[in-house]
Amino acid sequence: MTQSPNKKSADEYMKDILSYINQNPSGMTITDIAEGIDSSRVTVGKYIAILLERDEVFYKKIGAYKLYFNSKSEFIPRDMVYSYFKGFLSGIDEVIDDKSKLKEIGSVIAGHMDFPYGSKFPEKVLPKNNKNSVNEFLKYFGQIIPFVQFLYRNKINVETNVDKKAKRALYRISNLGNLEKFMQNHFYIMTGVIEKSILKKLNMNARCQIEKIDIENRLLEFSIEFID
Repeated sequence: MTQSPNKKSADEYMKDILSYINQNPSGMTITDIAEGIDSSRVTVGKYIAILLERDEVFYKKIGAYKLYFNSKSEFIPRDMVYSYFKGFLSGIDEVIDDKSKLKEIGSVIAGHMDFPYGSKFPEKVLPKNNKNSVNEFLKYFGQIIPFVQFLYRNKINVETNVDKKAKRALYRISNLGNLEKFMQNHFYIMTGVIEKSILKKLNMNARCQIEKIDIENRLLEFSIEFID
């Protein structure tokens, strides 16, 4: 018997269920899942039983409800992280007036995760391999910015202007699609992350600072300058 073209297979149902649970890591009831994937409670219950048997999901009983979770999930959904940081960064304005304090926060963050996140600078751009010149490093830094998608979600444009004599570069980032007011705090924090990361990776001191933020035109300019 051939399967109706509109009917999902068992594997497709279970994939949809796992995907929906992943998007809601705080736990979902069978009713929630059924509504989320546009199915019935009976159908979802049937495949949840199989996933429980396979140890791909587990549940916690909260009062009269059973909340189901993905046993193998290792990430927090991006939208949830984004919402959390939006609230965090917005709230900073109410307790911190001095933007220099935000750089200090970034310096602490760099002790746990540095820039670029999860990757290394190629040996060929390191000053120690370029007669101690920082120019190749500064140019490369501008090239990697579009690929470090931490909070911005769209494709950005980066212009890099390196002043070789001053050992300084100005980075002009445009097309920042979600450049809202709260994002200013994010970028001030990032200056501290960048400074500390450069010190850790190159054993050199650098000054990173915001030069311009234009919310209306979705534009950011910041600089990195190596100092003796």
